[in-house]
Amino acid sequence: MTITSRPYGALPSGEPVKLFTLTNERGMTVSITDFGGIVVSIEVPDRNGILADVVLGKPDFAGYFAGHPHMGAIAGRVAGRLTGGRFTLDGVDYQLALNNGANHLHGGLKGFDKELWLSSVITEDGQEKLRLRHRDLDGANGYPGNVDCQVDYAVTSDNELRIDYQFVTDKATPLVVTNHSYFNLKGQGEGQILDHEVQIFAHECALADDEMTLLSKKVLVDGTASDFREPAVIGDRVDRLHQGHGDGYFLPDGRTIEPRLVARVREAHTGRVLETLTTEPYIQFYTGSQMEEGEPGKTGSYGKHSAFCLEAQEYPDAVNAPDLGVGVLRPGEDFRSTTIYRFSAE
Repeated sequence: MTITSRPYGALPSGEPVKLFTLTNERGMTVSITDFGGIVVSIEVPDRNGILADVVLGKPDFAGYFAGHPHMGAIAGRVAGRLTGGRFTLDGVDYQLALNNGANHLHGGLKGFDKELWLSSVITEDGQEKLRLRHRDLDGANGYPGNVDCQVDYAVTSDNELRIDYQFVTDKATPLVVTNHSYFNLKGQGEGQILDHEVQIFAHECALADDEMTLLSKKVLVDGTASDFREPAVIGDRVDRLHQGHGDGYFLPDGRTIEPRLVARVREAHTGRVLETLTTEPYIQFYTGSQMEEGEPGKTGSYGKHSAFCLEAQEYPDAVNAPDLGVGVLRPGEDFRSTTIYRFSAE
């Protein structure tokens, strides 16, 4: 694998932003910027060897800096919805900004997705990797503790994008992180994803109300539209999903040491397949139902159901529902997690 970089823009402060391109020997390329750790593009072949970019995004850095629905970014400190933006930790009550109706979403007004991370190219275990690092300061977005964040990206010879996370803190703090890439296996800008076939290997999902506020309960998927244990076409289910949104699923074996297969998506026309493997205990499936029509994209505009997301993480509101997950990082602990997006064609 090779990694190259080029200038990608600059912050208003003048700090330069870079774009890194990771390429394997089979022609798969992944471009990532050090601003927000955003996965800008993923080019993979279809069954005929024709490459296409399968993640949604913006045409340039200015588009990302202007704001977007977390396309391809690192989401945190808490990815997903933290109910009411409130939590109590070690006897102290905290109130975070409410940036999604009555909830705190994806880390707040300036989460990990809006930070410029320190970048370097390293070689580890014989694999070249892009390493991004960031110190999230005590009080950032209302969270307690200084958190040292490290995220490594690698493209393997098996057409995988591997993402490794490592975090430490000097004070107990909520921590739920994920990658928020929007996928369309036909190619970004090629219409809706309602014809994609999805399989998610989980029998329980998280209960939410009409505002998508998590209710600290899990329910069985048996007999519901949320049951994707067998492959199902998104369009056959989407009208029966809650707000057409999708669900968060509790994975049956919880957090694991090694990544295991948790979801598989296939697009019949191109034959492209995306498999998600992770060590995380929970995965959020999102159908793009809340995307605004006319959202500016790389080669045009996007709209409702232009992409799907598979966000491997902890249960977002675990700090308020410790029986459903472990969403707190404490001093002396070394949080490590791996998620792999593996591409193939059939």
